Amino acid sequence: MECNQLDLIYILDRPRYNNHWSKELEKKEDIVFVANPDLEIAKKPEVTVEELLGNPFFLTEKNENYRKELDQFLETKEIVLTPSLESSNTEFIIRMILENGGISYLPYFAVAKAIQTGELTVLNVTDYQLSMYQQIFYHKSKWKTKEMDEFIRLAQLNRS
Repeated sequence: MECNQLDLIYILDRPRYNNHWSKELEKKEDIVFVANPDLEIAKKPEVTVEELLGNPFFLTEKNENYRKELDQFLETKEIVLTPSLESSNTEFIIRMILENGGISYLPYFAVAKAIQTGELTVLNVTDYQLSMYQQIFYHKSKWKTKEMDEFIRLAQLNRS
């Protein structure tokens, strides 16, 4: 945005701030472990991260912000997680869990529909929870178009 290449940014990350940016949205979003409900581990009322490790993991790519947070946590516990699949496409990850069993770690909004229909279940992981924030920014000194206003309005409606 500072280099005049972006008019608006929409991110899922830790809370961000910049004197030159106007923040139009900040909504907390839980990042959750989800599993195919047919897995044995999905039937347990509570689990730890270590208990998850015997299952196939389908994860986002290594440098994705919430994946990076998970990797840093695992590093502090001296745990190595080798995913069965890494992809930037969350829909593909969800499909892999549905078709092959397994576990993933994704923003709740990405899996909410599959959870509501019973296709996925949220695992109650007692020793690790993370929330990030959906945020929309635009540069204060740039013109805010009608299209940007409408995008912001729709994002606020869909995230409330």
